[in-house]
Amino acid sequence: MITSTFEGLKNGNHPIRSSEGTGGTYLMQDSTGQEHVSVFKPMDEEPMAVNNPRGLPTSSNGEGLKRGTKVGEGALREVAAYLLDHPKNGPRLVTEFNYPNGFACSSKHVKIGSLQKFMSNDGNCEDIGPWAFPVEEVHKITVLDIRLANADRHAGNILIRKEADGHMKLIPIDHGYCLPDKFEDCTFDWIYWPQARQPYSPETVDYIKSLDAEKDLELLKCYGWDIPLECARTFRISTMLLKKGVERGLTPYVIGSIMCRENLNKESMIEEIIGEAQYSLLPGMEESAFIEAISQIMDSRLDKLAN
Repeated sequence: MITSTFEGLKNGNHPIRSSEGTGGTYLMQDSTGQEHVSVFKPMDEEPMAVNNPRGLPTSSNGEGLKRGTKVGEGALREVAAYLLDHPKNGPRLVTEFNYPNGFACSSKHVKIGSLQKFMSNDGNCEDIGPWAFPVEEVHKITVLDIRLANADRHAGNILIRKEADGHMKLIPIDHGYCLPDKFEDCTFDWIYWPQARQPYSPETVDYIKSLDAEKDLELLKCYGWDIPLECARTFRISTMLLKKGVERGLTPYVIGSIMCRENLNKESMIEEIIGEAQYSLLPGMEESAFIEAISQIMDSRLDKLAN
């Protein structure tokens, strides 16, 4: 993907800015200029960033378009979503860039951002109703969104691809607003889909049980993102909720509803749990004690739901 992208640029095939979205998103062409091979999202063109091409105002305090995120960190979150969406047998291998003699170039000619593979598709989930979507395809997205506390999951950022065998595949994209430092803006459109009210399959439950938030945070650190404490806390809590939820046989709908607000002014249940834990702790208590307090309160709340 990287090689094809560079070959396209060398051959004069310029980036094509997408007309969709709130930030700068560029379709990168191959050497022939006939195929899109990747999607590039520069940090400095994110919503509310200094070079945003959509006319959005620059952030006055560094907070992003979604509460709990920072302007310019969308690229990190896009990469984090890919790394954390790993198979049960462990993390994917990601090739590192290598500069044995160092690297220097002019900042005037550099764009830093996330580069992702362009996925051929037949539209997005806004184009058709959810009734046709396979349950397992929806469930895999619910697992990802709950773990990452996604603050921007709507039908428009789930692509549809019809495979040769007739099977429909759902491809989630745009993860620049995952891993926020608070749950205030968590949004999952799939909560309203019928598939979310069906229980997870045994295979999906096994996958969820295998997840380890601490190992995943170490994985992000290995790839260069020492995630802020508040964002790491959100990730620990959301992973905890997912694992405790499936232990009690809760559906994606129930678990997702715990994380999302019914309206702007009413806190979600997960926010209430965190507030109760904060109220119960003494000043100076360690992070581990805080997480344990959340765990105990969460157990109590989930037991009532399960019964």
